[in-house]
Amino acid sequence: MQADHLHAAEAAAAAGISKPTLLRWIKLGKIADASRRDRNGWRIFDPDEVDRIKAVAASTHLVGGVE
Repeated sequence: MQADHLHAAEAAAAAGISKPTLLRWIKLGKIADASRRDRNGWRIFDPDEVDRIKAVAASTHLVGGVE
């Protein structure tokens, strides 16, 4: 895995949300799922995907934190 790619928990932490929130948003279609998986099937988010997660998290927090 490249140094700038993050697993789900790391991507969630970078966006200031929990991993369960990230996975819920993926399930609800609020954000797209990771485009890659590692050999164990874990999600790997590239920097652009992490930026999109951060943007959604920021807009959610501005609306009062409602998910």
